[in-house]
Amino acid sequence: MAPNAQRGFVLVATLWILAVITIAASYFAERVSHSIELARQKQEVTDQLVEFANTRADLLYRLGTVPITVNGLGRQPVVIALDDRPYLGSGDDIVRLQDNRGLLNVNYPEQNMMARLLGQLGVPIEKRDAMIDTLLDYTDSDDLRRLNGAEASEYAALGLPPPPNDWLASPYQLRNIIGWRDQPQLWENERLLQFVTTSRVIYFNPNTAPPELLASLPGSTREAAAAIVKMRNEKPLYFTGQLAGLTAGMLNSEFLYFFPSDSIRVTQQSKKLPWAVQYSVTLTPRLESAPWRVDYYVKTAVTYPPENVDKIQKLPAQTSTPSGADETL
Repeated sequence: MAPNAQRGFVLVATLWILAVITIAASYFAERVSHSIELARQKQEVTDQLVEFANTRADLLYRLGTVPITVNGLGRQPVVIALDDRPYLGSGDDIVRLQDNRGLLNVNYPEQNMMARLLGQLGVPIEKRDAMIDTLLDYTDSDDLRRLNGAEASEYAALGLPPPPNDWLASPYQLRNIIGWRDQPQLWENERLLQFVTTSRVIYFNPNTAPPELLASLPGSTREAAAAIVKMRNEKPLYFTGQLAGLTAGMLNSEFLYFFPSDSIRVTQQSKKLPWAVQYSVTLTPRLESAPWRVDYYVKTAVTYPPENVDKIQKLPAQTSTPSGADETL
């Protein structure tokens, strides 16, 4: 082979080798960069979970040691409201505490309020009574079917698990009930689950209820609900007569109770995570095992993205407050 041809072959071979090396280097560089990004994301998630755990420990400690008053958790001026308003936790996480007495209890619902709430959430009027019947059949202890209800045979016909004929342990079980599972508007952004509870508390607290439930009271409206929220933000409500001028219907004073319960729903979210965690805590000061009990703990797709995050108040610092400064539960 002529010298020029040899040199040409060597040059071409060298160029090919350099090209292969360049491609391989680019590939490995891209893989390393991708691995670094995945590691960074996992570290962010880990950091956020640590913040969640810190905030959760802080809240559980407060629930076990700080008195619940008509104003919320604690005495003035160090109070955490129990009406689901957002607070900044230990880091970037956002936490909300909701008194379960301010929600509609689906284990023994006030049926007129339930029907009105379903109407606000877009359920047609002709379906509401049947949904209440299927809910009652799902949770009562017998196997007798109500007029529009459903028992084991109706669930078997649809290939569904039979009703437990017992109280629900979590509001998320509503998804399993005939009629309820067929209303997609209830589950968009977990809308219904913001307003209901399965906690074993009685009465209804207008001081901590969301506006949608205040608007579901007999004779109430959205405007009346807004007026009630404005009143309670200025000073907590104490008796039914304070609502008399705002609602056109007769309010059952035996159904209303203006103090928070010993059962609190906690929701935690983060701008760094695509999900939230929600759990319900019941205080058990007389138990030897723990001063509180977690009734359920779920991860949910609902992130409740708040507006104006930079304006959200941080959880107040834990400080001692003088006794007798406020009325407690």
